[in-house]
Amino acid sequence: MSLEIDVLRALLRLARRRTPPTLEQLVVRVGGEETDVRRALGSLARSGLVQRSPAGLRLSLAGLAVAVACARRPAAPARPAAPSAAPLVRRRRAA
Repeated sequence: MSLEIDVLRALLRLARRRTPPTLEQLVVRVGGEETDVRRALGSLARSGLVQRSPAGLRLSLAGLAVAVACARRPAAPARPAAPSAAPLVRRRRAA
């Protein structure tokens, strides 16, 4: 998975907080080097997925859509195979 996707996921997780995420928080969440995270943020900002402001970083509407689409969802539990059941109504044989 690319670092940009990991940064988008981290921004999505940090979006619930009332304060904008810091670079240090992103580095901790992503688990990469600070320079790599900065480079990924620059790439995301150029593509319009992240907005930079004096207040901090935030996802754009397009970035939010991509982050939600790429978010890891827990695997659905496997459904047990349906037992073979006898039909409820038997059909008559043709005469």
